[in-house]
Amino acid sequence: MDIDCVLHQDSLPYLAAMPDKSVDVVITDPPYPNGLGLFSEFLIDGIAGLYLAAKKAKRSVIFFWSPLVDPPQPPPGFFRTATHIWHKPDGKTSIRYETIHVWSRDYKRQPYRVFDIPILEFSTRKDWQETHPTQKPVRLMRYLIEQHTQEGDVILDPFAGTGTTGVAARQLKRHYVLIETNKEYADFASARLAPREATAPTAIDEAQESATPAIPSTTTPKARR
Repeated sequence: MDIDCVLHQDSLPYLAAMPDKSVDVVITDPPYPNGLGLFSEFLIDGIAGLYLAAKKAKRSVIFFWSPLVDPPQPPPGFFRTATHIWHKPDGKTSIRYETIHVWSRDYKRQPYRVFDIPILEFSTRKDWQETHPTQKPVRLMRYLIEQHTQEGDVILDPFAGTGTTGVAARQLKRHYVLIETNKEYADFASARLAPREATAPTAIDEAQESATPAIPSTTTPKARR
């Protein structure tokens, strides 16, 4: 299995070929069916991909956008061990928060946290992809990675978008495997993760190369404009 890479391909076949429990943690925001139709052009079934990915890890940290619909239940053998809230003060919709659910193979309750972090922060403006509808802030991903992984762990994001999971993972000395079906987003993620001194590569394309398969305090982080 390749690590520290961005793979441009459909995540479902890749996940199906991966051995179970081959990574430490899944952190992802699947393309759920939704009323806004943000991902209607993609054939990926986000729910199926989510359950398939969970089998590859010890723990999953999952974003779920709509509080008006019940979130997916943990698959057999997993327990919901925490639910976090991400408040988005600069959100453009009437619902300005998302829930983040933690599934684990071990039944051990963890702290529930509230993160008050803007979607877009000035310090990371250069890393923003205007065309992506649900890009996450690096600071939020750092908090989640610090809380739910250890240094050296391998993090899988099968719906990687613009690669924020990988950016935060690399900053915190974790490994990552990012899979993204949209070439524009996959190339953008690769550019963000390219060594500073190197020319930014494009994502590894399935047609070109086959791919084998500090915790925040209990107080709410304050948003900084």
